[in-house]
Amino acid sequence: MLHDERAAAPAMATSVVPDWEQVRSRVGEPGWAADTLDAVREDFVFWQSHLRLPGPDQVSAWTHHYFCDDDGEPLRFDPGSPDEHVCPTCGRAYRGEPWDGAWRTRMHNMAAAQSQRAALLARLDGDEDRRRSAAVALAEIVDRYACDYGSYALHGVNVGQGRVLPQNLDESVWAIGLLRSVRWAGPLLAESTRAAARRLAGEIAAVLAPQLGMIHNIHCWLVAALAECAVAIGDEQLLSTVTEGPFGARNQILEGIHPEGLWFEVNPHYHFYAVNALLSFVEVAGPGALEDEHAERLLRAVQAPARLAYSDGRVPAYGDGWPNSFLGDFAQTAEVASRLLPGAGAQLASSYLGDAPAAVELWFGAGRVAGPSPERAGRYSVGAMVFGADSLHGTDDGVTPASFVWPGPGIGVLRSPLVRLAMRFGPDAGWHDHHDKLAVDVECGGWRSLDLGTSGYGADITVWMRSQAAHNLLVVGDRPQPPHDGLLVHADDRSLVAQSSWNGAEVRRTLRLTASGWTDEMEVAGVPGTALEWLFHGDGTIVAPAGPVIDLPSDDLGHGWLTDVRSLTVLDGIVAVTWDHPDAPTLRIAVPPGWTANRACAPANPTGLPLGVVAVRGLTQGTTTLRATFTREGSHA
Repeated sequence: MLHDERAAAPAMATSVVPDWEQVRSRVGEPGWAADTLDAVREDFVFWQSHLRLPGPDQVSAWTHHYFCDDDGEPLRFDPGSPDEHVCPTCGRAYRGEPWDGAWRTRMHNMAAAQSQRAALLARLDGDEDRRRSAAVALAEIVDRYACDYGSYALHGVNVGQGRVLPQNLDESVWAIGLLRSVRWAGPLLAESTRAAARRLAGEIAAVLAPQLGMIHNIHCWLVAALAECAVAIGDEQLLSTVTEGPFGARNQILEGIHPEGLWFEVNPHYHFYAVNALLSFVEVAGPGALEDEHAERLLRAVQAPARLAYSDGRVPAYGDGWPNSFLGDFAQTAEVASRLLPGAGAQLASSYLGDAPAAVELWFGAGRVAGPSPERAGRYSVGAMVFGADSLHGTDDGVTPASFVWPGPGIGVLRSPLVRLAMRFGPDAGWHDHHDKLAVDVECGGWRSLDLGTSGYGADITVWMRSQAAHNLLVVGDRPQPPHDGLLVHADDRSLVAQSSWNGAEVRRTLRLTASGWTDEMEVAGVPGTALEWLFHGDGTIVAPAGPVIDLPSDDLGHGWLTDVRSLTVLDGIVAVTWDHPDAPTLRIAVPPGWTANRACAPANPTGLPLGVVAVRGLTQGTTTLRATFTREGSHA
């Protein structure tokens, strides 16, 4: 059968064909693979009775609207409630547009996800009747969209346009979901359905091809979708364009991924989003579509994030990153890469295995497409089931990860047995950059000072999460940082020095590990009389004698989001505070004469704990030095 399936594809295609016989053998034995298929089956049954495909008269909308303004939580997606959308945390209900349109987008993505479940069950279910029913369900979804696609109006206001979905990104992800499912099902579908899929692929390509034109995570998805279309319809020119063209896969890798392996937008969400798109391209176009240098850099992109992670596997949410991102969330990426990328090795996924229960993931680009099947901890993903190794072995050798610096993306990490300390200093990261040069994030025992990341872009709280006051940095001249690049000055295993210039001041920040914590020094050269504000936050409420509550006005720096703002005592030029967390360090910061200090509380701490903020403020005298010492009492590195 494998030979026949390969021969049925266009001559120019070298798509990676899953070894269905091997996968059938894997799911036939008790264990994680069989449990994964059980979850796929359970979710398939649920969605067969809950799927409601919005027709061409029902316009879709941006899913970033589907977040609560008050707390940034995603709204609960209820398939039976297309016109009321509730925050699961605070209970606030949203009605009308754009939330109804975002609900429709979610439902279209559910349809593409259901098509993958159907393809898997048609291939792998042990019951003949269920296999046949799954193939029928897949055909119904494909035939419906193929029939109606041209009747959906082109629309979109954020990122290009789609017909079924509200932008070219969503349209690409949805198209990959459908076309991959048809490719996986192959001859199990009637020729009429496969012909319908080819027509649909041609129409999708006509929408997406003119919109390909950037080095960007979104355009990586366009590349992968257009590759699926090209293989489906046998268009060699289109496949060549999305492979070797100026915005094809090869250039997306070389221009979008830094040599160290981090996507240029630096945060984990968009990093893995781009990597998953590029792996989707490799799956359909074949590993031969990439030359050695492209494949090697893509492999480094899968390996690199593990070096950034905290001790519990949390990956820093720099810029517009989702704040609760863990290595385990991206284990499926490593599972798929282990099959698709030369030299990856079967154990690539070992460093990504997490112990937090999660929904069984489909190999699909849209988020939150799970059904009601129970959450599981371990290798429970379709990517692992279809592409992963039979077994994995742990890689934890008990050695503390080393300090390192990545000049390309501009990130340095200092590590000791006591602290993980990072600073970002590199080039501007595009639209998703929070303009927070020389910001730091810290782990000290169980205490964290995290980058807050972001929420849905349409949610009010995102204004806070992107603001200057939400980051551990220096505000110069009471103005946000403009887009700009920083510079690495020095790095070794115990120290990191970087500098940057913005708003008329040159700022150099020096971090050094010490026997009991670390030091943090800022040297600022600028016009005398320029306002400076040094901000630092961490887990817990600030512990220090404080004055009466101060009302801070709202501004574009984020001060209006701070609560319980109180003055702190500056004694002999020193501000001393700690946080009410058992692992919190003691902070002592030396400030110039005449400076003032405040403490405050802030929202959206990813750890779920209160976020205590300390701020010191004053005017530069031309050259100003701020020295902070963080000490973990009773500890020695």
